[in-house]
Amino acid sequence: MKPSALLPAALVLLFSQCGGNESYILTETDYMPAFAGDSCLYIDRDDDLRFAGPYTDASLFYDDMALVCNRADDKWGYIDDAGELIYPAVYKEATIFHENRAWVVRPDEAPCAIDTKGRLQLTLTRASRAMIFCEGMAAFAQKGKRGERWGFIDKSGKTVVKPAYRQVKPFTQGLAAVQNEEGMWGYIDAQGVETIAPRYESAESFSTHRQAVVQVKPGTFRVIGIQGDSIWQTECENLVSDGTLFRIQKAGKWGWCDASGKEVIAPAFDDSRAFGSAELAPVKLQGKWGYIDRHGKWKIKRQFAEAFPFFDGLALVQAGTVYGFVDTDGRYRINPQYDRISADYMQQALGAGSAFTTVASDHARYK
Repeated sequence: MKPSALLPAALVLLFSQCGGNESYILTETDYMPAFAGDSCLYIDRDDDLRFAGPYTDASLFYDDMALVCNRADDKWGYIDDAGELIYPAVYKEATIFHENRAWVVRPDEAPCAIDTKGRLQLTLTRASRAMIFCEGMAAFAQKGKRGERWGFIDKSGKTVVKPAYRQVKPFTQGLAAVQNEEGMWGYIDAQGVETIAPRYESAESFSTHRQAVVQVKPGTFRVIGIQGDSIWQTECENLVSDGTLFRIQKAGKWGWCDASGKEVIAPAFDDSRAFGSAELAPVKLQGKWGYIDRHGKWKIKRQFAEAFPFFDGLALVQAGTVYGFVDTDGRYRINPQYDRISADYMQQALGAGSAFTTVASDHARYK
């Protein structure tokens, strides 16, 4: 996956589509990839430089490795926390490591799974795409007469769920959201059994609270439990899980409701992003972003062109055309000076997991 050109708006779209996947969401990070000029700089929370490299894109660290893309030839490889290449940059595409596996694609080849020692584990010779392993299962796609369809394999490479779904999301809490031929979403278990019938227009992955938001019909959203039971339902334009709260959109404005569906922050903002586990959330009003607390009170005034949720105590903000980081008092911990910050950091801050979770085959027959 090559998300270096992703803009914040695109990241928000991706977040709304995937609903997050808490099995590979980070809660902290030692180093952040920031870009200035032609260099990628891995900086710490005090803006001290750990190392730099000639990379066009880079990930955070997973299993003590980061994924980087060489500027010279757009090939991907893996580095350690000293910036030294562990596995050379020879891949056309690659994912982060998760559950001791990563997908890599060499030029003109199909996706291969390697372990953290760099050893080949399996090759999906007929797959057009592959996602990282979550709960021991990896989604893969194959192309056929009806287009691309998705299924799942286990870590041995055995097909557990045949590629029959138009879209899928990774396994969380033992279930995966899947979209059938009619375009409706439901949930399957690790044996491929449809445990929650496909009757929803959209469906989030289940959270650690064992709940998920589903869309029943346009303008109607429901929060369901792991058995498919309805917990509560509401009429709105959008509803998104946000830790113990839910972000809700009504009449084009965003607010929050609690776990019972009661509004706790009235929809009054032009845009919003998650609280997650933090006490402050970014909101947009009249073209500028600032931060409110869980009572809806302004804590950091509207002043930013972009603002992201707090991640490990800091929040990424855009001032003019450059990026920096503020603390919960609104003070700059890292002054605005960077041209961009890794899409991987942005997506983790949004609570949507890594930006590097899917690869596409480079084999001519299965592209």
